[in-house]
Amino acid sequence: MTMRRILPLFLLIAFVLLAAVPARTGALTDPATHLTYMTEQYWPMNYTRDGRLTGLAVELLRRMWREMGVPEQPIQLFPWPRAYDMGHVDPRTVLFSMYRTKGRDPDFKWVGPIVRGKTEVFTLRSRHLGARSLRDLAGWRLTAVREVASANILRDAGLPYTGSGSPDTAIKMLTRDRVDAVAMDAMQFHHFAARLGCPTGEFKPVMTLCTDPLYFAFSRDTPDALIRRFQRALDAVTHRPGYRTLLDKYLN
Repeated sequence: MTMRRILPLFLLIAFVLLAAVPARTGALTDPATHLTYMTEQYWPMNYTRDGRLTGLAVELLRRMWREMGVPEQPIQLFPWPRAYDMGHVDPRTVLFSMYRTKGRDPDFKWVGPIVRGKTEVFTLRSRHLGARSLRDLAGWRLTAVREVASANILRDAGLPYTGSGSPDTAIKMLTRDRVDAVAMDAMQFHHFAARLGCPTGEFKPVMTLCTDPLYFAFSRDTPDALIRRFQRALDAVTHRPGYRTLLDKYLN
């Protein structure tokens, strides 16, 4: 091949390679790629299956990234108390799925809702305990996972409780008569109770603490423009026909 033929071919290859650089560079400089994404084991919103993170919130976030033109980002898995502390202290963090309560509202910037949750107080059916209000829980031995919404509600009501490090630990405390009741998200309670092999009829909810929606919680230093981008992406994803299929997959 002569030099005259080689030179145009070389220029063509160089042009193709250079054309690909801006797109790649744009993805790397996108502020959404500079965030730390954190979650916990919280079925069916975010959990591991066969070594891979999945769940309703995880799939929503991946679809949001695609909507924004952002490559898939790593998601770090932590126990909730640690993730919550990091979300409060560390810059550029995204923590999910989090109940958006009145007490938490000023501490984060929010994208959502993902779905509406329900937090309840569970007891052993054999104890025949009942409660209609938070005041009725006075004197009960209570437990809740540290820094979850139910723990914050108990604390704000002035009710002492034993903080546990995980949902299964809290449920074990209940079955071993170390506490009278567990305050926990209903989906999470039933999932972990089943995983521990506890019969479904062994427990009963005695009262509902909250029915607040779950959100993606961003650290306060996240630019408002980026929050709006994420919200637009979530709105676009949830208005597509495939969103109903996604809800049915995880919630039904």
